[in-house]
Amino acid sequence: MEERAEAGVGFSHMATLAAFSVIALLGISAWQVYQVFVRGNPVNATNAVDSSVQAQASTPYGSVNWQAWPAEASAEAAADPANDPDGISNIEGNVARALLNSYVMLNEAGIYTPEDGEKIAGDIATSLRANIAYKTYGAADIKTDPDVSYERMLAYRNDLRIALEPLLGNPGYELGLFANYIESKDATYTDRLKAASENYRKAVALAAAVTAPVDAAKEHVDILNALSEFGTIVERMAGHADDAFASAALLQTYNTAEQTMMTSFNALALYQKGKKI
Repeated sequence: MEERAEAGVGFSHMATLAAFSVIALLGISAWQVYQVFVRGNPVNATNAVDSSVQAQASTPYGSVNWQAWPAEASAEAAADPANDPDGISNIEGNVARALLNSYVMLNEAGIYTPEDGEKIAGDIATSLRANIAYKTYGAADIKTDPDVSYERMLAYRNDLRIALEPLLGNPGYELGLFANYIESKDATYTDRLKAASENYRKAVALAAAVTAPVDAAKEHVDILNALSEFGTIVERMAGHADDAFASAALLQTYNTAEQTMMTSFNALALYQKGKKI
């Protein structure tokens, strides 16, 4: 992608951050989630402020809203929910401005070095995370059964297994598909990501209709929310795969959401194991 700084600023590695992130992030695929539930086995998912110009130029990136609409954006564009409602496409411009502003501040003070550029870019990369709007569920949104017997748990487990069967149709591990697209630019891979996100949506809808034992209500709600978030992130990854900055932010969110999804399934597996015949 186009570099956003000149005079050897040293920010160019941000253009390949998304590709490197694919290699660095590890996780599990949808079919593994399904197997965790079926088998009932838990798995393991695994700036100091001072008065210096350097600190002023590089902090606090953790509080920056990288998805904010730029000031020059029209009110109509910013308010249009069909026009990138999460503001993910704004990340590139906001990051570029942050990089340029930091460079200008350091350069005007006469203290800029390429090492400063690399550190600032690294600080920004660490702070990147895309906030995604997705359908959420609460206790009032599900049906529960006061029967908390072992037999009722078995029936619930079978009902949920059936509800999650759309995940078995996923065309591969999401990160693998994304990495393949980054390497090849073959739209087949983003189409597969979109198909996977649709399978998550179907699975969530089916699972939301399952009646859970009342003592499994929290675990059930957590699974619905985790799957809903994850599927939405996969969809956004497919839609922004050509934007390196947005992809980097989405991959950070993907990693967190994947861990949340595994935690929710682990909790359900432990609930099942805690039931006595």
